[in-house]
Amino acid sequence: MREERLTIGDVPARLFVPSVAREVLLFGHGGGYSKDSPRFVQLALRYAAALGIAVVCIDAVDHGERRPPNPQPGLPREWHSSVSQQMVADWQATASALSSIGPAVAYVGFSMGALFGVPIVAAMPSISKAVLVAGGIPTGAWIDDAPLGPLLRAAAVHLDHADVLMLNMADDQLFPAEDVRALSDAIRGHTKRLQSWSGQHDDWPDDLIEESIAFLGGVRPMKSESNSGKPPRTPT
Repeated sequence: MREERLTIGDVPARLFVPSVAREVLLFGHGGGYSKDSPRFVQLALRYAAALGIAVVCIDAVDHGERRPPNPQPGLPREWHSSVSQQMVADWQATASALSSIGPAVAYVGFSMGALFGVPIVAAMPSISKAVLVAGGIPTGAWIDDAPLGPLLRAAAVHLDHADVLMLNMADDQLFPAEDVRALSDAIRGHTKRLQSWSGQHDDWPDDLIEESIAFLGGVRPMKSESNSGKPPRTPT
């Protein structure tokens, strides 16, 4: 596995490339983390190894190496909707910069990465499969961003070129079931599937990751619920 750090324009990126890679998976990290956060580094490596595909993660706006000096606690009001188009442009530039490996054919995003994933995938017709983990249309007090819901719904209509898998947590304190369903209903994917798993927002069990790998065409078979040793998923 070859690992590289690169800067695309002014966007820092971390790239994991198996020797057989001919395609690229775009990997969106969660809010408050970065391309270098251990949890997301391990996940990126896991997708790269299981799929034989190059995986790239960039620092989101105001995250990681893009974090501003002396940042204020929390995020400004309507931050997600205000930086959404910048994130789309950043990922388009990243995919273009890595075209020597192959096309960007998949997107996986967690939490904040799932939110941004909707307009990103909508804007990138080369992406044929998208996995959105622990996302939805947020309506709770944790995010005061009135334009975000309409933005996500408008983008979701344009996912008709991709197969979309949403994997959500049944006890998610940030994305209650009705908010998850609102996004799922808005998606006009080529095909779409929504599954929920026991646990809270950040409780992504191993079986959930295996499910996403299988969906993306990974070499690892899904574990059966009878012998996985993990709480069963609940199809919705």
